[in-house]
Amino acid sequence: MSKLIVSFLVLSLVTGCSLGTIAYLDARSSIIQLVLEELQTSATLKEKALNRWLESHRKATVSLALLPEIKTQAEILLTRNSSGPEFATAYREMQSLMSVAFASQSDVRDLLILTANQGKIIFSTNPNTEGQLRSADEYFIEGLKQTYVQSVYLSPTTNQPTLTISTPLSGANKQIIGVLAVNFNLETASEIITTTNPTRSEQTYWVSRFRVPIYTNTSSSQKLPRRLESQGLEAALNQKNGTHQELNYAGKPILGVHRWLEQWNSVLLVEKSRNQALKPVQQLATTIILTGLSLSIILVLMIYKLARHLTQPLFIATSGATHIANGKLKLVPLTSTDEVGILATALNRISRQLYRLHNGLEDNKNKAEKTAKEIKEENSSLNSQFLTENQEIAPDSQLNSQHIHQFLEAIPVGVVVLDAQGNLYYSNHLAQELFGPGAVPHADSQAEIYPSYVAGTEQIYAEKDLPLVRALRGESVKIDDIEVHQGERIIPIQAWGTPIYDEAGNIAFAIAAFQDISERKTAEDERQNFIEDMFQINCDLQLALDQEEQLNYVAERFVPHQFLTFLGYESIVEVKIGDAVQQEMSILFSDIRSFTQLSEQMSPADNFKFINAYLAQMEPAILENYGLIDKYIGDGIIALFGSGADRAVQAGIDMLKRLSEYNLTRCRPGRPPIEIGIGINTGDLMLGIVGGKDRMDTTVISDAVNLAARLEKLTKQYHIPLLISENTFLSLPDPTAFSLRLIDKVCVSGKSKKVSVFEVFDGDLPEIKDKKLATKTKFELGITYYYQEKYHQATQQFSECLAENATDAVAQMYWQKAMSRI
Repeated sequence: MSKLIVSFLVLSLVTGCSLGTIAYLDARSSIIQLVLEELQTSATLKEKALNRWLESHRKATVSLALLPEIKTQAEILLTRNSSGPEFATAYREMQSLMSVAFASQSDVRDLLILTANQGKIIFSTNPNTEGQLRSADEYFIEGLKQTYVQSVYLSPTTNQPTLTISTPLSGANKQIIGVLAVNFNLETASEIITTTNPTRSEQTYWVSRFRVPIYTNTSSSQKLPRRLESQGLEAALNQKNGTHQELNYAGKPILGVHRWLEQWNSVLLVEKSRNQALKPVQQLATTIILTGLSLSIILVLMIYKLARHLTQPLFIATSGATHIANGKLKLVPLTSTDEVGILATALNRISRQLYRLHNGLEDNKNKAEKTAKEIKEENSSLNSQFLTENQEIAPDSQLNSQHIHQFLEAIPVGVVVLDAQGNLYYSNHLAQELFGPGAVPHADSQAEIYPSYVAGTEQIYAEKDLPLVRALRGESVKIDDIEVHQGERIIPIQAWGTPIYDEAGNIAFAIAAFQDISERKTAEDERQNFIEDMFQINCDLQLALDQEEQLNYVAERFVPHQFLTFLGYESIVEVKIGDAVQQEMSILFSDIRSFTQLSEQMSPADNFKFINAYLAQMEPAILENYGLIDKYIGDGIIALFGSGADRAVQAGIDMLKRLSEYNLTRCRPGRPPIEIGIGINTGDLMLGIVGGKDRMDTTVISDAVNLAARLEKLTKQYHIPLLISENTFLSLPDPTAFSLRLIDKVCVSGKSKKVSVFEVFDGDLPEIKDKKLATKTKFELGITYYYQEKYHQATQQFSECLAENATDAVAQMYWQKAMSRI
């Protein structure tokens, strides 16, 4: 028995350790692959965001150099005598123009205009640099040929990472006369490094081609070496993208992704601690080891109990045979009726025979010597026969018992045996799993036995109808209306019962087999449900086909076909929850001012008529400019424009013009004119489908959408109808095509950086528009002075604006604010 227990213990430990090792290695490989995929995703997002930032500022620089006003004033500065009055006038005009550009670009550090022959700075937003020569600088040399992006470098004045973009300036004869250079700080780019981060525990390093860290999101950035060295960095510098597993600069193992940023001429490293990444795997390994040890201990106890149960009768029989062989004729106690019991019965029969022979020998002790000799020989022969039979019977009985036990444990059904008195005689492991720990012979009285119920009810199955009870009555039965309740779990069972007879024809045992038919019941239920569903589908199919054409027509009025096209679908029936696509679009928000006061004067029915009449006027202005109306929110409109920011701005202007015409029909008592506010922003957004099982809707999600809504609210504060963001301003193919002026720089919710806001006044009345155009330069110069905290100069500029245009509410507001700060 000890060998059996030790063998099973060693086998279980070897099996557990093998499975644990395999699971650990497989989990570690999967976790590493998953972490590398997450880092790849993060690196891709950061790279795209950085490239978008660079492309946006490159386009803005080119657009600035191509503006007619800039070209005109720059040509005067580059070709006229610096001491002449024409140069001084052009210089002041350039200051005004550059102040607008400076205000609209929060990332601009300074703007320079350099001569073509010597690279002399003839104009700068930082006057201290004017007159300096830049003929040896890379951005000047390349900027004479084409638009050029210089690699990131540390500014000698601020000691901060700086990027310079330069582009040629051409004169009226299209000959290059100078270079426009813009120095950008990289604060926004650093936000991309630190915020475009799907996992909080990753470390990101933006490294120059000279191995010098530009930005990093690590908390211990001050401990970074002056120059980084790693295999991933070396591979990226060789313009190879991929993954790496190595020790970082601090000697700690990491998993990482390296990218060569072609447009930036620099390297992006995204890494994560290997120990932190593999922490779940280590926890899994600990759990496997503890679970394996616990199961091994439980298994040893069960094997010990089972072995003791099986070997105890054999020990008794062996002891009895030993006593008989030693001449002690003792009866072996009967403990079972199996093969071991049969062996014990045979030993007792031999013992009785020997006892009778022994008594006969005692009675005939005094007979003749030859008779005694014959009896002695016979007794010796019988002893030899007994030993031979005993040696043959014991191994065969033991072998048969083991075979029967293994067979009953191996069959895939639960087996329970009762003796003739109805006592539990045997149950295999599957029966114990079905009926509980109390379903074993000689079980503890407190051990739980799971009750049996009539299938589909809470009614206990009648004892007299149970298959084992009926088998004890001589019936062979099969039932499938029984189920076992194991707490909240219900197991349907099919059972068979039959009696077992002894040699005299009496019932000695009752045996029953039990099979868990949960899977079969589930399959039958699913098959029935499937048949019912198919029947219903067949009934509805023809009706659905008839209504499909009408449904598509009606659905397009709720979900525009353009929206489906963005998602790559042709029909609304193909749409699924979660479908989404990223697009750069312009978002237009509009709302009726003081709508609550207007609606209070109307009945609910009149409210609906009023809103529908108003929306009917606004809708064509959006659709004619290739816009997509995302949704109506009461009196509000959300529209998307994917064909260009100029289309969104023109739609806003057309809406204001249509509103002016519509108001002509409302100029009578009880129908006051309507005023609206429009906010437009441009940027990346997620456009897709949201909702639940029974209700879906289209939506757009992005910070760009939130800013457009914020701009619409700001129109009330400034008393102007149409505002656009700096993103929309920079996305306009030709900003001079619209009447624009800088209004303010506002903070976006959740961001520390301010965003420039512009007014579009093409929709104003002609006389008001002309006055705003006439005072545009003075107004924007006043804005610049105000943000430079030069309040005396600001009030002077705004006073001159108000002298020419007394109705300019924004100029009046800034004049009051500047006066309050003097």
